[in-house]
Amino acid sequence: SRTGLINPVAVFEPVELEGTTVSRASVHNVSILEGLELGVGDTITVYKANMIIPQIAENLTGSDTVEIPETCPVCGGRTKIRQINDVQSLYCTNEECEAKKIKSFTLFVSRDAMNIEGLSEATLEKFIAKGYIHEFADIFHLGRFQDEIIEMEGFGEKSFERLMQSLERARHTTLPRLIYALGIPNVGLANAKLICEALDYDVEKIRHAGEEAISAIDGIGGVIAGTFCGWFAKEEHQSEFTRLLKILDIEKPEARAGEQILAGKTFVITGSVEHFANRKALKEQIESLGGKVTGSVTGKTDYLINNDRTSGSAKNRKAKELKVEILSEDMFLEMIGQP
Repeated sequence: SRTGLINPVAVFEPVELEGTTVSRASVHNVSILEGLELGVGDTITVYKANMIIPQIAENLTGSDTVEIPETCPVCGGRTKIRQINDVQSLYCTNEECEAKKIKSFTLFVSRDAMNIEGLSEATLEKFIAKGYIHEFADIFHLGRFQDEIIEMEGFGEKSFERLMQSLERARHTTLPRLIYALGIPNVGLANAKLICEALDYDVEKIRHAGEEAISAIDGIGGVIAGTFCGWFAKEEHQSEFTRLLKILDIEKPEARAGEQILAGKTFVITGSVEHFANRKALKEQIESLGGKVTGSVTGKTDYLINNDRTSGSAKNRKAKELKVEILSEDMFLEMIGQP
């Protein structure tokens, strides 16, 4: 991954599961690998979590002979086991690992980040191999290699033109999208928004903020604050961020219309929606009114939005257990004064 995380994968004789043939299952991390006591030749039972993701249920022989690799399978760099919240995982320590670079660039161009169409992971690999891309800012200068790119397999003049148009659109973006695109460990788009809002969308405040200031933001803990500030503490990262700012046109956030009537309220959304295009649109509506949206129902949740208020889903059961009010979309719209 872009953080250097190396996920162990179990490869086994093909079996039929839920109508498909399966021969691989992720073991996720070193803790699970050691807990299953896996080894070559073991007999295991497998299933599909949520009828989709192959998982190992049990190791029937438990040989425990797998050795944790000391070098990265991609770059040959040294590996290191790191423990976070009682979970041990294996990481490549080489900052120049090609696998890290490719995954970082793939995140950078993804839909929720810079949203650059026409740059698949395979295409990025080719551009990196040819020396066109060394850092994020280079992506916006691909036009310098027009002749070479047009001659590449799978490209042509029209494909190149579409890529240039996509890059031009991507130059106009928001600060949370840019922060998320940087690939800072543990900082997703939602966290990037929280940080930007708390620091008034001030680029200088954001890039020079201390851990104490970041961890004090509601919804941002010490782990996120540590990785966020740690990323900006590196001079090379600050320089790369500066080069991106010179290229990009960062939109100023619109002044929020009306009263922040949902300020301090936490919502969870589940099930299908009817009045909004999708759950993301409903989430954006809540956030525009000062509310916060999380993925799980907890003691801090104020409302669960579910059009099937009587369903026996896990979120509904949890909401009832914690006495969290369950709203339909109609009830939510009535709450915010939009019948």
